[in-house]
Amino acid sequence: MKRGSVFEFRYYTNAGNFHWLVELVEPTLGDGDRTSWYVYTPDIRLGTDAVLTVTYDTLFKLEPKPSTQLPNAAKVFVAANSQFPLASFMPAVADHTLIELADTILGPNNGTLWHVYNLHAKADSVGNPSRPHEGMQLQALQDTYATLSPKPPGELPETQKVLVKKGTVLDIQYYLNLGGNRWQIELVKPTLRDGKATTWYVNEQETMLLSAITLTVTTNTVFKQEPKPSSQLPSAAKVSVNRNTEFPVVNYLPAAGDHTKIKLADAGLGPNQATTWYVYNPHVTITGQRQLLQVAGDTVFKTSPALSSELPEAEKVLVKRGTVFELSSYAQPEKNHVRLALKGALLGPQNRNTWYGYVSDIYIVGTEIGNNPDDQNNPPPPPGDRGIPLKFPGFSGTYYSNDPIYGQTQYGERGNFTWGEALHVNRATGSYRRPANADVIYGILRIAKAMEDIRKRLGNRPITINSWYRDPATNAAVGGASQSRHLLGDAVDFVVSGVHPYDVYAALDAWWGNQGGLASSKVFTHIDARGYKARWNYDGSGVAAAGGADGHLD
Repeated sequence: MKRGSVFEFRYYTNAGNFHWLVELVEPTLGDGDRTSWYVYTPDIRLGTDAVLTVTYDTLFKLEPKPSTQLPNAAKVFVAANSQFPLASFMPAVADHTLIELADTILGPNNGTLWHVYNLHAKADSVGNPSRPHEGMQLQALQDTYATLSPKPPGELPETQKVLVKKGTVLDIQYYLNLGGNRWQIELVKPTLRDGKATTWYVNEQETMLLSAITLTVTTNTVFKQEPKPSSQLPSAAKVSVNRNTEFPVVNYLPAAGDHTKIKLADAGLGPNQATTWYVYNPHVTITGQRQLLQVAGDTVFKTSPALSSELPEAEKVLVKRGTVFELSSYAQPEKNHVRLALKGALLGPQNRNTWYGYVSDIYIVGTEIGNNPDDQNNPPPPPGDRGIPLKFPGFSGTYYSNDPIYGQTQYGERGNFTWGEALHVNRATGSYRRPANADVIYGILRIAKAMEDIRKRLGNRPITINSWYRDPATNAAVGGASQSRHLLGDAVDFVVSGVHPYDVYAALDAWWGNQGGLASSKVFTHIDARGYKARWNYDGSGVAAAGGADGHLD
């Protein structure tokens, strides 16, 4: 990458060791066959359209140190309320940010790179007029009213409502479903009425969320309120949909009987104008992905994974139960918190988009773009052979690849899953995926116990392991997510003999609850022990499912 090169990317993740994992919009590097790359952070900067507003009289500094430790030539006074367009920024130590001024030079050396103390300034994304809003957008399906309180427009004076014309698109940070077809929305900018308020209430049935996910009906079919054959449902619980009809979809998840559960983005269907339906997979295709964060309980987003009582008011913000955000990315849990990068939403007095959420209060629907793993395991060993000896970091004993992970399970039986399956041992070559540290072994033990539960719950059917532990190089090679739990050993992709993966998902969803992630593709099911609820469907690549034959029960 030559100095000054500019690359557009979908998101980045802090991979540690002064590296970011970035997902490019287009595969423009190397031989053009991949979009995921690691970059060395001291050699790059993040381009931005933000404006920095100085909130207190302060000093811009050449180093992130107290100003009293710097000579006069290494600092410059900046008055409160000054504003500077930023070309780029990146985090720095001691609660500072390294900024690159876009069109201003300061100090005796006409510098553009300065460190600023975070509590004395805030960045606000003003956006680029030629670039669309990257977060959520809401469109009026008909002439409708936005109101300043959650009441019907007819009960409010003119000063408490504003007419929103059909087709108007509003850039929003998040929405909160209040029930009764009423949503609370938070605008990115106060663009309605007198330009003062950003919080408004709208009618869900008269608006729609714009979405990059599209469902296309490939065969005349029936949308249903339950994942059952349509002949078993009353007329009020199903609606006929013609071939070639397209629907924007907010999100979608696996369901029993080779169905997908969808939430329509626009107006509902059927006598009750429902937006949630089940569709038979062979009759539709779905393209596109997105990540949504749903707040499961009233909570506090924080700037660090600490108790909210330990943080000043400027470093936390209250978020109500049911609020929905779009996500750019998220990290592995840290001290029972997950670092969340909100997409198109800036919260709190410092307009932050990155926050820590408590694991029990969050639910992530959808997964990282490009997360389409294609991993495989080695054939099972012959009976009676203990396999090759293995040594694990942090453990003194010798383990054997064909021995069960648990000699005795929680059910008092010999374990059904081996170290060889977990570490992808190739008996012919003696190679295996070597655990990076002892935590990987503890992760394997944690999810192996869950796998024994799954086997028992599904009638002791044989289970084939497609993918268990992945070292970073393998994870990147097979197309895994940058924050994959396979890297920590506590995630498994598996196939249950004689059971469709969507039926496996349906059988495990409520049981697994908020213990971790659960997902299915048409050929395998994924489970992990991340410690908070995440659900998704891998089948968003636009690959058409096989069409159902005439007379097939949908």
